[in-house]
Amino acid sequence: MTSQPGANPLTASRFPRITMVTPALSSDLWLEATLRSVVYQDYPHLEYIVIEDGASAERRRILEKYQSQLSWQTCPPGTELCAALNMAFLKSSGEILGWLEPGEMLHTNGLAVIGGVFRALPDVQWITGRPFNFTPSGMPTGIKHLERWSRIRFLAGGNKYIHRETTFWRRGLWERAGGGLATEYGVAGEFDLFMRFFRHARLYSVDALIGGYRTHPGNHSATGTHRQYNQICDEIADRELSGVSGAYGAKLFRRLTRIVEQIPRMRRWWHKTALQSLYRCPGWDWHPRIVSRRDKWVLESEK
Repeated sequence: MTSQPGANPLTASRFPRITMVTPALSSDLWLEATLRSVVYQDYPHLEYIVIEDGASAERRRILEKYQSQLSWQTCPPGTELCAALNMAFLKSSGEILGWLEPGEMLHTNGLAVIGGVFRALPDVQWITGRPFNFTPSGMPTGIKHLERWSRIRFLAGGNKYIHRETTFWRRGLWERAGGGLATEYGVAGEFDLFMRFFRHARLYSVDALIGGYRTHPGNHSATGTHRQYNQICDEIADRELSGVSGAYGAKLFRRLTRIVEQIPRMRRWWHKTALQSLYRCPGWDWHPRIVSRRDKWVLESEK
């Protein structure tokens, strides 16, 4: 857990215990930046688990520097991402859960935002903050539009990318959704997890900077494997949507998307116009966003 000297305003009242997990299974280049962004948050109720496979002496050296501030777990060599995460979460104790992969980082007071929102709004089961990108060197650039989410729009396929590094959920929701990530989908296991979360609870957008994503060699967004990722996500969404009664508009939209994908001249227009419009146009299924009013987190409906 994180402990820093001096007064800490967060200790004045009860904040939920947060479990953050970092699976350290591949490159060690950005691992320390991720660790530092978490352990120096000065959040009073943090459980930080790092799970690694013992394959790197450099990784061990880095983790030994911070071992008093985290829980260090090991998994067998060759353990895949979702399996390692399941092992870590199985031994966790936090009320609020989430994970950061090496290279991703929390913003200053990111954990205070998470804890404050869940403390103030007990009916909210999972949240996602404003998407944000770091450059490969870690420069804070690339603040993005705050998306609004609903289950049907998510399944319709307009946007597969709930930014997981800024998304957190209650343990109760995790357990109702099966208590683990599916291991057969590779990195698309997070998409499957979010799909199952949507069965049980609304996703609320928080107008705040919580964490950010670093694009670097090895990310599926940088290697071209995002095409395979998207294909797997589409298959998962198709199966889920087929079991939803009604939702004719969403099903038609998915069929049109598949047709347009085969027409190069229309594909770019469809992605920039139709797909974006699906998520940017207000509708009956838009839930209130969460905003700060004088350091108090409240639900704000679209005006």
